[in-house]
Amino acid sequence: MAIRSVPQQSVLDCLPTAVEIADLRVANKDLNFIQANIKRADDLATQALNATDYSQIVSITDKFTSLTKRAVDRGETLKEFSKDSNPLTQINDSSQYFEKVQLLSNNLELKTNELTEQFNSMVTSKYESYSSSLSELSQSVNSISSSSEVVAQYKNLELFLKDIAENARYLNSDINASQFINDVEALARQYSEKSEFYGSSFVNNVEFQVKLLNDQIAGLYNNVDSLNSSYAVEAHLQQLSQIREVVNSSAPAFKNFSGSEELVLNLNDLSLATHAKVQDMFDSYDAVSKLLPHVNDSEVLSQAVIEASLRTNVSAVENTLMPLVVKTSELSGKVMELAAQFESSSYSQIPVKLAKSIDNEISRLERTYMSIRPSDPENLSGIISELSNDAKLQFDTIRSVDPSSQIDYFDSLVVTIDKTINLSELSIFINNAQSISHDVMMNSRQCVDSAFKDFSREVGSTMEKIFDPLLYFLAQFEQLLLATPWPLFLAIAGGLAWLGSRSMKVTFGVMFAFFTIGFFDMWTPMISTVTMISAATLLCLTIGIPLGIWMSRSNRAQSVITPMLDIMQTIPSFVYLIPVVMLLGIGKVPGLIAVCIYAMPPIVRLTNLGIRLVDREAMEAADAFGATYRQRLFMVQIPLALPNIFAGVNQTIMMALSMVVIASMIGVTGLGLPVLQAVQNQYLSLGLLNGLAIVALAVIFDRVSQAFGTRIQKHRSGDVL
Repeated sequence: MAIRSVPQQSVLDCLPTAVEIADLRVANKDLNFIQANIKRADDLATQALNATDYSQIVSITDKFTSLTKRAVDRGETLKEFSKDSNPLTQINDSSQYFEKVQLLSNNLELKTNELTEQFNSMVTSKYESYSSSLSELSQSVNSISSSSEVVAQYKNLELFLKDIAENARYLNSDINASQFINDVEALARQYSEKSEFYGSSFVNNVEFQVKLLNDQIAGLYNNVDSLNSSYAVEAHLQQLSQIREVVNSSAPAFKNFSGSEELVLNLNDLSLATHAKVQDMFDSYDAVSKLLPHVNDSEVLSQAVIEASLRTNVSAVENTLMPLVVKTSELSGKVMELAAQFESSSYSQIPVKLAKSIDNEISRLERTYMSIRPSDPENLSGIISELSNDAKLQFDTIRSVDPSSQIDYFDSLVVTIDKTINLSELSIFINNAQSISHDVMMNSRQCVDSAFKDFSREVGSTMEKIFDPLLYFLAQFEQLLLATPWPLFLAIAGGLAWLGSRSMKVTFGVMFAFFTIGFFDMWTPMISTVTMISAATLLCLTIGIPLGIWMSRSNRAQSVITPMLDIMQTIPSFVYLIPVVMLLGIGKVPGLIAVCIYAMPPIVRLTNLGIRLVDREAMEAADAFGATYRQRLFMVQIPLALPNIFAGVNQTIMMALSMVVIASMIGVTGLGLPVLQAVQNQYLSLGLLNGLAIVALAVIFDRVSQAFGTRIQKHRSGDVL
């Protein structure tokens, strides 16, 4: 039942309103942008006037740079409000913004001149401090006498070089800058030489440690099977934990060593074996404890052992007790013997949780080795060289913040903003020619959605009534096929295949394919799919063949219909499912319409092509005999075009089958629905069987339609009757 009596608005009616709203919103946003930047420039001007430290001036300059960048990004807005053209207010225009920027630049220039001596003193102090640190580091690097000292000195060098790079803009204007950066590069080269010299000893040391750890791991691995008491397990786990700690703490040193991966894998294998052994020991104790109450009843005990074997995979049950289930007298004694042994060895106190915890920690070692930064001398030397190059690059390229450079920079920022405000109309047009207001697009989309919803509410019920006969036909046809006994169905299918192909191979293949689908309990969904494909094909032929004939008669009709066919074939099926479902809901009819939209273009195109390819001589002969248009169409053109038309029928059926799974998303039952369920729930067997059933149907329809088309072609050439 319709909710509204008539649609509330049309798309065309609401577009002007959307444009007006968008313009107002854009004006508000632009005004807010200008007001915010005026306030920001005013605040920075005040901060500059109150600055007492040169570093504060540098910080304010950075913020001034960001302010300028935002102005450049919104140059069109500044241009728009440069002449009091704001429709909302006559204040806060671009000229006021420019005045605040000039004030900011003047205050910065004033304070920069006042704090020039402070800057010079700061730079001198920094050079003294860095020179002292450079001298100390040079002595420390020169005194390195082992690979461990190479690693130890790395952190100090890293911090020193990073600090230099961060302060490059303060240092690069000084006359000592060039010599200083040369000394820094010399320090980096000195460290690299030491790293290279002691690198081989580092590798030898790591190789020895890795071999020692691998030997310890191998020894513990060999002892896993011999663990026979809680005390032995605790001692074993303690040694395993110690090895893990060593491997973990040595990860930076071991990272680039070729044997580190094998070491971690060996430790992981030992951990898995240990955890499995400890768990088996505790499970053995638990299983035997549960068997003890039955030792006096041999039959019950034997049955309990068998059940324990089925439920668990415990070595005490599988290897020791199961071979004795037929020897009931020995079985009871062995159970009591194992219970006593486990009790004396304190199996009940075995630390299973500790073993699992250690195993979890060891399993994370592989990720640790992948993510951690290596600390071998060769790698550390490379990092120091990169940091030294970065520092030199900063000295060469970064803008200096000495007073004279700063004052020039302030002026350049003011000039940039002035140029931005006075942008030419042509440059604004070129930069924004392809842009559409976001608000216009959003309001237009909302208008389209609202109008279509109103339309669907108004005509939805009427549309459903129009398609009720089609729904009735689908339901009755499906019920007829379901009520047909399967032997009769196979006989009819075989008969139709024979009439179409006159081939026993095709006939028996069709019958066997249908029988196989039914054998695997897919008969009902198969019937639903056949019903849908048959109805869709009939509907496509009913509409498509006349359209193809019309296109063959009229070039104008062809020029209009061809783009529509292109859209039907290329637009994603999910797109046209939306309006179909909104108008008709979910079920068979919207599914049928979706299938027809996708499957109709081939029959239309090939009917048009087949009729246009009819020989001109045949048409002239028909005209010579005085045939009317209808006689030429039905007695000459269509018979000669039948091979092409049947090729279109074949393609229509194949494309309809390809829509089976997509149509299941809107409530169409059949073989596509189980495939969709299989995808959603990751049921491989369900999806595979139903997918193969769809393939079988495709092969059936394809072979029969192709065979019939081939017979038509032979009939046309006179080879067969």
